[in-house]
Amino acid sequence: MLVNEPTYSQGSTDNRRKYDYEYGGEDKFHHACAHGVLVGDSEEPEVSAVILGIGGATGTHKHSFAYKDDTCFIAAGDSVFALGIPELDIKWSKKVDFATCFGIYYLVERDCLISWGEVDVLRMKPGGEEVWSFCGADIFTEGMEIHENSIELTDFNNRVYTIDIDSGNEVEKYT
Repeated sequence: MLVNEPTYSQGSTDNRRKYDYEYGGEDKFHHACAHGVLVGDSEEPEVSAVILGIGGATGTHKHSFAYKDDTCFIAAGDSVFALGIPELDIKWSKKVDFATCFGIYYLVERDCLISWGEVDVLRMKPGGEEVWSFCGADIFTEGMEIHENSIELTDFNNRVYTIDIDSGNEVEKYT
C-alpha cells in the first residue's frame, strides 16, 4: 500500500506512523513530499518505508506506483525509487526530472519503465538504466497517454507530442 504523508518530518516523534526505513531526502534540502510504503496490514504493517522526495511536491495516485515481480517503483518528487518486495530494501533511486515526476509506468510487453516528468519523459530498464529521454518546448502539465507504440504528451501551451516508445523520437504527424 502507498500512502501520502504530507506532515511527515524527518526524525520527529510526532509523525503519524513510525517507519522501519527512510529513503531519499538530503540533509541540505527539506523534502517536498513523503510517501509511505506499507507491506501487510495498514495499521500494523509487517514492514514499512517512507520515501522522501525533493524537487516538486507530488501526491499519491494510481500512477505514483508500479511494480514488476519483486520490485516496486515509486515516483516521489523529482525521482523514482525501486524497492524490493516484501523487504522494502532500496535497489536504486534515480533523479528523472529537473522538477517533478508526475508518474511511473511499467510496460509489461516491453519490459520497461516510463517516467512522466514535468520537463522530461524517460524510458528506463527495470534496473534504472536510461534507454532514452525526451524533452519538449514547454512543461508537460496537460497530460500523458500511453498507446501501443507511442506516448502522447501535451505541454503547457497545448502542443501535443507523439513519441515513439522504442526510439524516443518524436513521430511526425501527417494530416
